[in-house]
Amino acid sequence: MPTKLTLLFLVLLCSCVRAQPNDLKVGLVLSGGGAKGYAHIGALRVIEESGVRVDYIGGTSMGAIVGGLYAAGYSADQLEELLRGIDIMGELQDAVAREDRTIYEKLYNEKYLLSISMQDFGIQLPTALSDGQRVHDLFAHWTADVGHIRDFDQLPIPYLAVATDLETGDGVVIETGMLAEAMRASAALPGVLSPYELNGRLLTDGGVSNNYPAEEIKAKGMDYVLGISVEADPLKAGEIKSVGDLIMQIAFFQANRRNLEQYEVTDLDIKPQLDGFSVLSFSDIDTLINAGYRAALEMKPQLDSLAARQRATTTTRDTSAAPVPTYFNVNKSTISGAEELSDRQILSYFEDKLPGLITWEDFRKGLTALHVTGRYANINYRWKLTEGAADGVDLDLIFEERPSFGQQLRLGLHYDQEYRANLLVNLTMYDLFIDNTIASLDVIAGNRLRYRFDYRIDRINGTAFGLRSRLDYADVGFDVQETQNEGLGIVFDRLDFRFSDLNAEAYWDLRQTQNSFTGIASGLKYYSTTSDQLASADTSGLFSLSNDIFSVSKLYFLYDKLNRPHFPLRGFRIIAEARAIRELSGNDNGWALNGDVDFMGLLPLGEKQALGLEFTAGGFLDASSLPYRYYLGSNNRQLMNNFKPFPSIDLGEASGSNLLLAELFLRRRLFTNHYLHLGARAARIGNPEAFPSSIDGAFIGAGVLGYGIDSPLGPIELTYGYGTEGGQLYFNLGHWF
Repeated sequence: MPTKLTLLFLVLLCSCVRAQPNDLKVGLVLSGGGAKGYAHIGALRVIEESGVRVDYIGGTSMGAIVGGLYAAGYSADQLEELLRGIDIMGELQDAVAREDRTIYEKLYNEKYLLSISMQDFGIQLPTALSDGQRVHDLFAHWTADVGHIRDFDQLPIPYLAVATDLETGDGVVIETGMLAEAMRASAALPGVLSPYELNGRLLTDGGVSNNYPAEEIKAKGMDYVLGISVEADPLKAGEIKSVGDLIMQIAFFQANRRNLEQYEVTDLDIKPQLDGFSVLSFSDIDTLINAGYRAALEMKPQLDSLAARQRATTTTRDTSAAPVPTYFNVNKSTISGAEELSDRQILSYFEDKLPGLITWEDFRKGLTALHVTGRYANINYRWKLTEGAADGVDLDLIFEERPSFGQQLRLGLHYDQEYRANLLVNLTMYDLFIDNTIASLDVIAGNRLRYRFDYRIDRINGTAFGLRSRLDYADVGFDVQETQNEGLGIVFDRLDFRFSDLNAEAYWDLRQTQNSFTGIASGLKYYSTTSDQLASADTSGLFSLSNDIFSVSKLYFLYDKLNRPHFPLRGFRIIAEARAIRELSGNDNGWALNGDVDFMGLLPLGEKQALGLEFTAGGFLDASSLPYRYYLGSNNRQLMNNFKPFPSIDLGEASGSNLLLAELFLRRRLFTNHYLHLGARAARIGNPEAFPSSIDGAFIGAGVLGYGIDSPLGPIELTYGYGTEGGQLYFNLGHWF
C-alpha cells in the first residue's frame, strides 16, 4: 500500500510539473496610429528595463515600422536616435533637399507653382501625396544588415506585419520577403503614401483591415500576448465638426469591431494617453515618447513579474549608438523594368560605383536622382548574399515605370515692378523623338510675350547636348542732356528704350555633376533697340536705333550648392561665362570678347542667420558689344544678358562696359519662412565709350533693407534701397522667371 501511494504521488507531481510551462513565450503587438506610434518607443524602453524577453513581434502601420526595426535588432534608445535624426514629414513627401537635387532641377524646375502629369495629354491625378520612395529607401538602409533574410522567423526577433489588399479589403499577413518592403506596405497610409505592390497584390495601410494583430501573434505559439495600443478613442458628438471628422468616426467604428476581438486575446495592454494628438503630430516626438514611457511605467510591476516567469532573460536596455550600416558592397547588379534607359544610363546615376563598394548615402542619392526624373513610380531593389564570396551581395534593381509619365503641364505666377503681372505656362515632354530627352517650352504672358525653349538629350557619364532659345525684353530709360529738334519743336531730356533679345543656340554640357554644369554653346542673337519717342519723329541724326544679328559663342560654368532657391542660409553659387561676340548685320567691327562671374556665398551663424557676400565682376577686353553691356538697377533677378539688380535706382539707370559689384549682407530667419535682409551694396561701373547712362559717376553705393516670406506662391518680398542716387521701394511676389 505505501508503495502504491508513493507511485501515485510521483505521477501527480510529474503531471503538475508538465502542466507548468518550461519557459514563458511573450509576443508583442504594436498598433498603428501614425505619429502617435512614437509612444511605442517609450513603452519599449520600460519593457527593456523590466527585462522582458520579446519572442515574437507583430505590428500594423507605424507599429509595423517600430516593430520591424526592433525585430532587426535596434533597441528602444536606438529607435529614438534613428527617428530623431530624420525629417519624417520630408521623407513622407519624398522631399529632396536642394543640395541633393540635380543642377538641371535647380535651374529649370524651381519656378513653377503647380505641376500636372499627363499621359497622351490627358490629366493624370496622383493616388497619394507621395510615392513613398524615400521612406522605402530609409527602411532599406536601416535594415540592410538583415536585408538578405527572407524568412522573418530568422530575424533577431521573429516578426510579422499586416497590410490590406486594396482589391478585396482583406488583411494580409506578411512574414517573408524583404523586411523593408513589409514595413513600407503596412504603413501605406491612404492619401499620404501610395499603395505598394507586393507578390502580385496591391497593398495599402494595414490599419484599414487589422490595426492590432494580437490573434496572429497568439497563433505563433505565444503563451502571453503583450500589447501597446496607440489607437484613438471615438470623438464625442460635439467634436464632430467637419466631413473629415465624420469619416474618421465611421472608420473608427468599422475598425473597432475587429479590434475588440483582438483585445480579448491580449493578456496585458499598455495604452498611453494621447488625447489631442493626430496621426501627423510628428513634431511632438518628445511628448509622445514620454506618454508611452509613463503608461508602461504604471504597469512596471506586471512587467517585472512577467520577466521573472521567463527562464532566460537577456533583454537589457541598450543605450549605445544605432549600428546603421555605412557601406553597401555590391558584387553583381542586374536591372529590370527600365525600358527607356540603358543599363549604362541607369548606373551613371550612381556615378559608376555599381557594382562595387558604395556608401549608403551615395546609393540613396542615386535612387533619389532617378526617382525625381519622374519616370518611375517605384524603384525597388532586393539583394542576396553572393555565393562563394566572403563579403558582398548580388543586387537586383527593379523599376516600375510611372503610367502617367510622358508630359507635364506646369504653371507659375509672378509680379514685380518691371515686368508687372506675369503668367507662366510650361509644357514639358519626355522622350520626344529620342529616348532620354526633355523638351520644355515656357510661355510667359505679361506686358509682352516672352518664351524659353530647351530640347535636351542626356547622355551617359554626365554629358548632354541640345538646342535652346529664348525671347526677352527690357524697358530702360536714360536721362540725357536737353536736345532740341528745331524742325519739330521737340526737346528731349529723357529717352525710353526697349531692348528685345531673341536668342537661339546649340549647346553641349561637357560635364554635368550633381551641382554643376560645364559646357560650350554657339548660336545667333537678334537684338533690337526701339523707342516710341524716337519713332514719332525723324531723329536719326541725333539718336540711332538698331536691329542687329550677332554670332555668339561661349564657354560657361555653373555651380550651385545653395540650400534654398530663395533666402538661402548656407552654401554658395558661381556662374561664369566667357563670350566671343561678332555683329553679322553690316557693321563688322570684329570680335568683341566679354566675360563675367557672379558669386554668392553664405556663412552660417547658427541655424537662423548667415553672413553673405554677393560679388560680380565683368568686362570687355577691348570694344564692347551692345547686347552684353552692363546695366544696373531695380531688384529684378531674372532679366536678360548682363542686367544686374541694384535696389535704389531705376532699371538700367547706370550702364557701362565693365563692372565690379559687391554686397555684404546679414540674413536672419525671424519666424517660420520669414526672413530679414540687411545689406550694403556698392558698384563701380566703367563707361569709357560714353554710352547713354543717367548716372555719370563711376561709383554707386546703397544700403538695402528687405523683408521676405517664403510662401507656397514663391517668395513675397518688400525691399527698400537707399544710397548715393536716392532711394526706392520694391515689391515682388512669386518665383522669378
